[in-house]
Amino acid sequence: MLRTLCLAALLSLAAGSALAQTAPANKAPAKVKKAKKTDPAAATPPTSTKTGEQGTTAAPAQADTTAAGSSTSAAPPAAAAAPTPAPRALDQDEFRRQVMEEVRRELQKMKDEVKQETAWVEQDSQARVQDSEAVDSLKQRVNLFQPHGYVRMRGEFFYNMRLSRGADPAGFQLFPGPFIGAGDNKSQSDVNFRFRFEPTLAVSEDLSIYFQADILDNILLGSSPATDAYLDPFTPISVLAARRGAGTVDVKRVWAKVNTQLGELVFGRMGYHWGLGVLHNDGNCLDCDFGDTYDRIAFSPREIKGHRFSLMFDLIAKGASTTGEKGELGRSVDLDTLDDGYRLGLEITHVDTPEEIKRKLDANQWVINYGVVGDYRTQPWDTVVPVNSGGSLRSQVVQRQGKFYQPDGFLSLKRKKWRFDLELAFNIGSVGTHQQTEFDPATVTAEVASLLTKPVNFFQVGGAMQTDVALLSADALLFGLEFGAASGDKGAYGFGARPWRNGSGAAQPVAPGQQPWNTAGRGDIDGGHLDFSSPNGGHARINNFMFNRSFNVDMILFRNLVTTVTSAWYLKPSIRYRPTGRKTGGGDDTGFEILFAAIYSQAWYPENTPGLAKSLGLEFNAGITYDTSDRLHAGLAYGLLLPFDGLRNTLPPLSPSVAHALRMILAIPF
Repeated sequence: MLRTLCLAALLSLAAGSALAQTAPANKAPAKVKKAKKTDPAAATPPTSTKTGEQGTTAAPAQADTTAAGSSTSAAPPAAAAAPTPAPRALDQDEFRRQVMEEVRRELQKMKDEVKQETAWVEQDSQARVQDSEAVDSLKQRVNLFQPHGYVRMRGEFFYNMRLSRGADPAGFQLFPGPFIGAGDNKSQSDVNFRFRFEPTLAVSEDLSIYFQADILDNILLGSSPATDAYLDPFTPISVLAARRGAGTVDVKRVWAKVNTQLGELVFGRMGYHWGLGVLHNDGNCLDCDFGDTYDRIAFSPREIKGHRFSLMFDLIAKGASTTGEKGELGRSVDLDTLDDGYRLGLEITHVDTPEEIKRKLDANQWVINYGVVGDYRTQPWDTVVPVNSGGSLRSQVVQRQGKFYQPDGFLSLKRKKWRFDLELAFNIGSVGTHQQTEFDPATVTAEVASLLTKPVNFFQVGGAMQTDVALLSADALLFGLEFGAASGDKGAYGFGARPWRNGSGAAQPVAPGQQPWNTAGRGDIDGGHLDFSSPNGGHARINNFMFNRSFNVDMILFRNLVTTVTSAWYLKPSIRYRPTGRKTGGGDDTGFEILFAAIYSQAWYPENTPGLAKSLGLEFNAGITYDTSDRLHAGLAYGLLLPFDGLRNTLPPLSPSVAHALRMILAIPF
């Protein structure tokens, strides 16, 4: 660019110099002055110097000699008056036009070079960003120790979580609540704490070891006080305590990853997340309490036309094991393979990287991601009691013949400022026998023996859809809509989220030595759905799908009262506003964000609810969060549940009342 400017300046100077040099030549030729009129004598030809005569010309020879020897000034007047040829004068306008045309060409060339240099600068800037990201990625790969995780403190306040409806016919409440006093004692409060540590040990660029441990995992602050007997030997008072019991470290996951020329190999105890997290959810969000963990070995070959394949083999259960009589084996040894549970899974995905998604969205292109996973689970036998409880090992197992198929698929679409995500999952299978333990057929009637060994079938389906559209500058405003549904179990009472509860329904047949139990009855909040009390009737299926408990929908109903989405559907419109914008629109995801959502919930079948009605409630959630550039996250949320007839008490007849919840969270992810 500097070279071009210098060239233009030199051209201008050259043009000025040329104009200055050619200015006289451009003037019109001077006219020859006419001779003044004189007397005739003055006009007479001069006298010849050779002859002395006037009016006569010299001889030719003399003329030639004289012309050759005379000077120019001595030329005859006629010859001196003849015009001499002059160089062609340069037209000033034509020269100016040529110079300006040359300047114009140079200026256009300069503009083209400036555009090209600007493009080079932009490309260089993008290359620098990519190089920086590549360097960061490389640093992550070659950095020997990479600490990750978060520290979280979460406070909660609940009011009237039992909805003032009393206990169900089986004696259970909607929520564990106050037990001291009576009447208006409806409030509860607590604060819990967790430090999750997830470091990565990069042995080399191709070998990595991952680790997850929760230190003081959701420990209730104020719990485990170390008290002294301040009043008397039998009356300690905790309010004077200044010490705490020792905390624990819960090592949850340790796994390794190996990159080879053929693909990627992972093995160990690891988390697993799929799609939206409806069926498989690793629970790694800041506000999660659960999470799927599998003992797995898996292999993923190199991508084929943008698709990634992964074959997984999981050890679900190993049954009875031993370390020897006195631990002399030095490790745990599986006693039998027939009581083991396995999972074999195959997943196929097409998922773009965040960089590819950003590039496609910037180019106004569709982002289409999808995947399918198929699980097969089997367990021939089951160990139902501890091995060391006495008796023979054979008497402590029972034949199950359990087989389950879990197909699951997800679809994700993005275009400009619009997003659509969908997941649909199935759980299809059977259990050959539901008996508690092995029994002697001679100790029961043939009818009871037939009922105890009757199979149980499963057909469950659930899914969720999420969509939102971004508005305003930097995607500051998000309008969202979410729909989720989990199949119910027609003909069974209770939600089915707590099948271990002993309900108020019909007593179930048992063999001698087995634990008596009752199925969920009419008006029960929850309980088991199986009913083998009658050979001709009963309920030998479980069709209610249960969302993963780490898939949080609301603050009160599904999260705390039902404990998961099951036997129901919900519709959730929401709005989120972040004044500083979001990364998707050029913001930085820091500052304040305001959230508001309304959730309407309804059961598929009225018998699945304690109030024997489909409508469950309308819940409103509002909150505000604040994120700093150094990754401090703070949030405050409020929830209000307006319960409907599905949550009323039928015996005695009591209508539910409004419940409130307040949640505070402080976290530092790293």
